[in-house]
Amino acid sequence: MKSTISILSICAALASASTVAAQEVTLKIADSLPADHIITRNTTDVFTARLKEEFGDRIEIEHYPAQQLAKAKDILSITQAGIADIGYIVPSYVSEKMPLGGVVELPGEIASSCEGTLAFADLIQPGGTLDRLEFQPNGVRVLYNVALSPYQAVFSKRADVTSLEGFKGMKMRSNPGAMELSLQSAGATAVRMTPPEIFDAMTKGTVDGALLPFTSTYSYGLDQIVGSATRNANFGSVGITYAISQRKWDSLPADIQEAMTRIGREVTESACKAFDTAEAELKDKLSEAGATVFALDEEEAARLNADFASVADDWAAALDKRGKDGSEILAEFRAEVAALRENGN
Repeated sequence: MKSTISILSICAALASASTVAAQEVTLKIADSLPADHIITRNTTDVFTARLKEEFGDRIEIEHYPAQQLAKAKDILSITQAGIADIGYIVPSYVSEKMPLGGVVELPGEIASSCEGTLAFADLIQPGGTLDRLEFQPNGVRVLYNVALSPYQAVFSKRADVTSLEGFKGMKMRSNPGAMELSLQSAGATAVRMTPPEIFDAMTKGTVDGALLPFTSTYSYGLDQIVGSATRNANFGSVGITYAISQRKWDSLPADIQEAMTRIGREVTESACKAFDTAEAELKDKLSEAGATVFALDEEEAARLNADFASVADDWAAALDKRGKDGSEILAEFRAEVAALRENGN
């Protein structure tokens, strides 16, 4: 009898250990994007699908899009608090906590999504300068990121803007920080709001237009109300990260940590290629749909680019005065971009 009890006890212990080893991990992902947004389709959807392929029932993933858990500016806070495990964190939306992360948004600095994405990735991945200065102190760790293709100016039909001169006096939606400076250099007035608010604001005339890539113009339905847009301007970009709370990360098994790191990098690299391809296609699609998609002439482009060069220097100097490493980060970001160009990336 004792032998039978001992065998049963051992079997129960082994079964219990097996259950613990295969214990389910739940990941709650929060963002502010529509569920079918091009960013979601090319980043989060891919990331979660690959995790499920590798781990099956060991991982349960709950995705809360479209500001279901919090508005864009509050997603860092709910990630820190554990309400979400992985959050859509845009440094310019929380510029009081991550001012240096705005470097990727400076106008005229990148020529494509992949340039911005990969240069930004090297700064914000664990061990990078921005990771050390801004992400670690906020208790989060970047899993994957993207910088969108260089932003264009899109205008409502009412605004009827078809030249750089027409920017003067226009009220334009902008991200906080560097993008506001770029609009000021064009003579426009920057109005802060998140992308989900733009459609109503343009429809009602609260703003005359917005700075966005064509991919986001379509994702937010703005193609329905846009009357004109630039095609060769470069008003900067936006640095988007999906970051996991350090507390959650530390609780994960090593094999899941390894897979999330590996898959995150793969998603970062594949997503930027998809955005650059889509940007070119959607620019033509908008024109074919009847919008005036106009190019700045050589004189206008030269004048705007000269203004943009001073915007970056002013941005860095302002941060330096606040005791932040603005000039250092700008130089490091530019070096990353130069290296990518040299290597043909």
